Amino acid sequence: MNLPSNQSSNADQVYPTLGNLSVLPVSAIWMNLTSGGILLAMYLFYPAYTGGQNLSGWTWFACNSENGFLHGRFVPAAIIIMFWIAWKDNRSERIDPSKWGLVALGLGLLFFIASIRTVQPRLALMGVPFVLIGYVYFCVGFRIAKLILFPAFFFWFTIPVPGLEAILTGNLQTLITRSCYHVGLFFGMDLTSLGSTITVKGSDLEIAEGCSGIRSLMALTMIAAVYSYYTQKPLWKKAVLFASAVPLAIIGNFGRIFTILVLTELGFEEFAKKTYHDWAGLLLFFPIALCGLYLFDFLLNFKERRARKVKHSFKKSKVTIQKSSSS
Repeated sequence: MNLPSNQSSNADQVYPTLGNLSVLPVSAIWMNLTSGGILLAMYLFYPAYTGGQNLSGWTWFACNSENGFLHGRFVPAAIIIMFWIAWKDNRSERIDPSKWGLVALGLGLLFFIASIRTVQPRLALMGVPFVLIGYVYFCVGFRIAKLILFPAFFFWFTIPVPGLEAILTGNLQTLITRSCYHVGLFFGMDLTSLGSTITVKGSDLEIAEGCSGIRSLMALTMIAAVYSYYTQKPLWKKAVLFASAVPLAIIGNFGRIFTILVLTELGFEEFAKKTYHDWAGLLLFFPIALCGLYLFDFLLNFKERRARKVKHSFKKSKVTIQKSSSS
């Protein structure tokens, strides 16, 4: 029995997907590539600000170690990796271009124009996620645009917030100094404290601004955002795990500074203030913080893990009974 001609053509029609872009008309492919190239060149090379500075150059120099936002330089690379993961895991997703993407794209470009008029590059950076989402929405459709919501807004980690370091650094510096001092006294250490300086057996240890943990906090916040996005399904669990980065960063930094005090108390002052101080972040802070993230993850999903374990044990025992009865 032969199908009607219209049904036959529908059955034979091959829809374009992320993994099969060659089905798209050549004109559409070139239009998308050209418009994307223009947008990229505009953000990378257009001399929009004072002295002919472009947005990418401003962002690179604004994200530096002095203001605690050096991590911003690595955000674009992380976004590219997340885009690649989204593409790899969703290559069968059907492409369905929509003009509604121009709404988000236009909003992002308005941010860029406003940044030029007000000479505020941060406004342009705030609009980048809308440009990315709108462009993808316009080119390949809403269902695929939803997949890049998190990577797109992850770009906001590149925005250096003025005054944030000054506010956080002072508070964190005071908190760490007081915590180390009082915990040390509780364990019987010979300590005195004056401002941000703790004296251990006549040896002064200053909790400087760089030791406040602001850089570690920003780095751990980024890690927690990515970890929570890829490991949790409910939104509330993502939010809780992301928020846990703040106390974990404080705990990890406390452990780093307190162990320096302990080593100084034990007579290893030179080693504690130099070698150990330089390596304690990798050896102590991040292991504590990352283990803390995993612990939060374990507690948030304890019931689900237990249910899966019980289900697995039940299936295993059922198979064992069936084998024994058949034998």
